Amino acid sequence: MENLSELHAADINRLEAHHQTLLDLCLQLEEAAEDVQTPGSPQDYIKLADAIPRLLDETHELEETVLFPDFHRQSGSYFAGVVIERLKAEHRCDRLSAEELSRTLRAVANGQCKLAPDTVAYMVRGFLESLRRHILS
Repeated sequence: MENLSELHAADINRLEAHHQTLLDLCLQLEEAAEDVQTPGSPQDYIKLADAIPRLLDETHELEETVLFPDFHRQSGSYFAGVVIERLKAEHRCDRLSAEELSRTLRAVANGQCKLAPDTVAYMVRGFLESLRRHILS
């Protein structure tokens, strides 16, 4: 890894704040998944659709530019590189899922979603599970 930056307390605070914001978003998405049978406010779905990719990208950027390089440098282990590559692969998958979920929520908000409500709810819950698992690791 190149350009190894050092992790500071402020970086950890920022990362914790981003993770908390993502967990708060997860709670909002859980509510949306419960309400998908009787769609709530279109503005709420649009707000969620806008927030998902933006928050995810901001958090991934912080992890990849600050946390991962410091972890790699501090560990002094080959396995750190393997773990980091796995996490980056998760980032790529999460990003694709976030984009798809964002498009789906927009379609729900606009009354144009062709998916069954149960399918949308399942999609939301799958995204939540993946996101929470990533935050915990």
